[in-house]
Amino acid sequence: MVDANVLLGLFWIGCGLVILVPAVLIAFGGRADLHVHYDEAVDPDYVSRRAGTTALLMGLITVAYGTHQLLYGFSSTAFGGLLVALLILSSLTKRFAQGWGYDADDAVTE
Repeated sequence: MVDANVLLGLFWIGCGLVILVPAVLIAFGGRADLHVHYDEAVDPDYVSRRAGTTALLMGLITVAYGTHQLLYGFSSTAFGGLLVALLILSSLTKRFAQGWGYDADDAVTE
């Protein structure tokens, strides 16, 4: 029988990969429109840079946690850290997609 830590570790790695796919498209592909909270009044390069990078961090943290659980087993501290990190980062990526910190006057126009 397969250990529960192996199954849950693979589950979290899979969840991290699901997060990473659109995050890569947003961050490196410039597809800010893929973000569900994207405000079209905000520069898509800004959203791609800020929200995309934050989403990449969310995916990498989730994959790292899944790898940790796969190798070392369940840790309530690591799991709590994952939940807190995902809560904070998801709030940040939503704010960045809505233009938080964006100043249209500082934007470079060509």
